[in-house]
Amino acid sequence: MISNALSIGVNGVQDAQRGMQDAASRIARSGTTEAPAREAAAPDGAGAVEDSLAGSIVDLKVNQRNAEASIEVVRTADEMVGTLLDERA
Repeated sequence: MISNALSIGVNGVQDAQRGMQDAASRIARSGTTEAPAREAAAPDGAGAVEDSLAGSIVDLKVNQRNAEASIEVVRTADEMVGTLLDERA
């Protein structure tokens, strides 16, 4: 059970890290010719870059929170292992 929680926490941190890297890459590319086009906010395309940038910033923060939550899972699993070892000693 503890190893499952630890594994889930580590996987969550890794997933969040990948998500943050993707979002950071999109932020770095925003405003360049390499920036991926999202649906335009207006028919003439005005606002597409801003929407893309804002969405990427939101994605970055969401993944940050996911990483923080996953780290708490790892900490809790670590505390449980420590408690079990203390009780067996």
